[in-house]
Amino acid sequence: MTAHDPNPFDSLPPDGYFLRREPPPDADFEAGYWGRVVDPDGILRDRMAERDRFLENIAEELATIAALPPGRILDVGCGPGFLLSAVGEGWERHGVEVSALAAEHARAYGQIHNGLLADAAYPDGYFDVVVLHHVIEHVADPSALLRGIRRVLAEDGLLILATPNFDSGCARRFAEKYRLLHDRTHITLFSDDSMRRFLRDHGFRIARSDYPYFETPYFTQENLLRLMDTGQVSPPFYGNFMTFYCRKMTRAEAEAALVQALAALLPLALPETADKAAAEAAVQALAVRALAGRPRPAGPKKA
Repeated sequence: MTAHDPNPFDSLPPDGYFLRREPPPDADFEAGYWGRVVDPDGILRDRMAERDRFLENIAEELATIAALPPGRILDVGCGPGFLLSAVGEGWERHGVEVSALAAEHARAYGQIHNGLLADAAYPDGYFDVVVLHHVIEHVADPSALLRGIRRVLAEDGLLILATPNFDSGCARRFAEKYRLLHDRTHITLFSDDSMRRFLRDHGFRIARSDYPYFETPYFTQENLLRLMDTGQVSPPFYGNFMTFYCRKMTRAEAEAALVQALAALLPLALPETADKAAAEAAVQALAVRALAGRPRPAGPKKA
């Protein structure tokens, strides 16, 4: 794709949530990912040594967690445990991490499962907060992951989900030179719009969203001037990252969302002469029946 080609998100079908890239055949998340790596600007970095930088970049997420009553928190894809290391001592801290190297480091800060969330066997409704910070773009089946998160999250639990926006202004302007395409393990690409639909359709209500940039060290004159040169890799810019703070939908909210989604299809499915009121009533009854059999998850068990 070049900067003059149509943006692929423009042709995403109405029921599509993301674009897919083939995973690299040599992908792994051990030393090759958590050790010394070259970033999109050609700078050599050591991810395991970047705790302070990471915590500076998630200051808003940490402030949100700190404002909540302490409970159980799960960081899915916790890496070396940097986020867990900054969560208050009143919290019972858990993490899931596929990298054995990173998981071993994270065990200094919480109870860590080295593997996948699906294999961790947490009880239903166990966690008050689940964090999914720049993980979902690495996952081949994000729907299964989000269903797993919803299962282990308490009824009024908070999900904090952050991921790149692959339809941001920079993504459109720089096309294949968009900096967040540099990581070949970014295989599941969301836009702002598609992520909002994805969360809604998987039973989450977005309380607020954030696009961190102006309060970060990346908001510089040098990076702003780099926007002029599309022959180079794109700079950090507003809208590249998006963070969603979400609550699980209640049963009533899920029913209303399902009714709304089905009702939107009625004009396409019914002839002009159809009884619209009767059809809407039938849709509502269908939504109630669809949700009636769902088991209600147990509330969180406090320590």
